[in-house]
Amino acid sequence: MKYIGRRTRIAVILLATGFLSACEGFDIPEFRMPDLGFNTSAAPVIDRPLPDSRGVITYETYQVMIARTGDTVMTMAQRIGMSPDELARHNGLLIGYVPRVGEVLALPRNVGGSVVGSPSGWTPDLAITAIDNAAGGAIEVTQPSLGRPDEPLRHRVESGDSAYSIARLYNVSVTALASWNGLGPDLDVRIGQELIIPVPDTSRTTAAPVAPAATPIAAPTPTPPAPVAPVAPAPSSATGFMVPVDGTILRPYNQQAGRDKNDGIDYAAPAGSDVRVAADGVVALVSTSTGGLGTIILVRHANDILTIYGRVDKVTVAKGDAVRRGQVIGVVAAGDPATMHFEIRKGTDSVDPAPYMK
Repeated sequence: MKYIGRRTRIAVILLATGFLSACEGFDIPEFRMPDLGFNTSAAPVIDRPLPDSRGVITYETYQVMIARTGDTVMTMAQRIGMSPDELARHNGLLIGYVPRVGEVLALPRNVGGSVVGSPSGWTPDLAITAIDNAAGGAIEVTQPSLGRPDEPLRHRVESGDSAYSIARLYNVSVTALASWNGLGPDLDVRIGQELIIPVPDTSRTTAAPVAPAATPIAAPTPTPPAPVAPVAPAPSSATGFMVPVDGTILRPYNQQAGRDKNDGIDYAAPAGSDVRVAADGVVALVSTSTGGLGTIILVRHANDILTIYGRVDKVTVAKGDAVRRGQVIGVVAAGDPATMHFEIRKGTDSVDPAPYMK
């Protein structure tokens, strides 16, 4: 069986990993903001195939099993005539483990069944086009690195992995990754767990037309940087979110497609400046980004709201910590210039932070 490692198969081409300083003011190069795994620009995916009467999905070279209400490792193993110890050991679980409804367990051997089919019209070429169109050309994909409906890619979780980093690695949304694998609301993954990578949906994709060779392509008109505006921390409020750092807005929130698209706000602030949590919550993730945001912190708040803090150094919190509004959770990392990236998300969708901080 073959597994896809974190540095193989898909080469992520980032147009930039930081800001450059010019002689006068800030020279902001073409920049593609990494998506932290939420991947709002990811291609849509097909639905996970339905399991058979035993709860088994049979792919070309491997099988998985979907947990039902009331299932345990023992009852799942009994349905397929397998030793509970064999099933548990293959998934790094105890025999008494109680999986979530919809959770996916990998099967150590074939237990029989019909291989799932592919949606009508699905082809690798169209899937590559769908990924390329959604990512705006920032992803280089080849057919051997692309999962198929009858043989999706798999990722074995390694130390330091998170659902967000894995989703970002394969350019799928974390929502799709969670749905296909039955992850819980905290999106936790465990070392050694096998995750199935969702397959791109090509039902609405057509091959991109090729422009005539003689047709000149005009260079994009440079967009001037956003004006620098002073920002001060918001006054205390029982419900409002506070500005997370003392600094100036370098790049505002902008959801229009193009080089200036930004899912949050980038603040210019001196390296070592305090980074404060915007509202009461619980730390959901502390991780190192591969997309130019350095160390990131995710905090989960009430009403399905997440705040994200990027380019943070000297982190003072860990996953699971309860944090209070205004609490210092780290400092702005060194950079040229030093910047801090901040996002507010409702579920997996980015929203403009400004109205939340009034």
